[in-house]
Amino acid sequence: MERESAPRRRPRLHVDVSEQLGATVKQTADRFFRGAISDAVAAAFAAFIWMLDQKRQGRKVIAVDPDALPDRYGEAVLPAVDDTLIDDRWTWLVERAHPWRRQLWIKGRRMRAAQLVGHMNGNHWSAEETAQQFDLPVDAVLEARRYVETNGTLLDAETIEERRIAQASATIHPPEVGNAAARR
Repeated sequence: MERESAPRRRPRLHVDVSEQLGATVKQTADRFFRGAISDAVAAAFAAFIWMLDQKRQGRKVIAVDPDALPDRYGEAVLPAVDDTLIDDRWTWLVERAHPWRRQLWIKGRRMRAAQLVGHMNGNHWSAEETAQQFDLPVDAVLEARRYVETNGTLLDAETIEERRIAQASATIHPPEVGNAAARR
């Protein structure tokens, strides 16, 4: 008879750092990793390991302007950081592939910025209440609200398209109307 093994727990690390370093780690986690400090530390450590590996291979790890890149070079890949730096205006909002929607989504959630703001307005919540209800940083809610306020034309166009698609679907597949007595 085989014994069921208990789920393995991830090791916890406790590190004493200066107040300034702690604040920097928190800011980095908030900006690039949806507030997940463990993800920020893991990414930083992965980048450090990559640099060590390059040095062990006798390579130089340098920073140069893009127009000064040599013909051949290696580059650290940091997806969360690279994606965020593409559009520096938004910290908590990201693009998602969609056949016709172009509005931004809440990072790490299946929710569009307009949906979050719609919940906030519909329930008459403050940014703080909305953040609490959706377990988001207040900055994410404020950023979504700013995005919605500055992109009204796009959001209106998407609402019109959404209604058109719903109307077309309703005409193609009308609800079945039958005799209720015949179903009994």
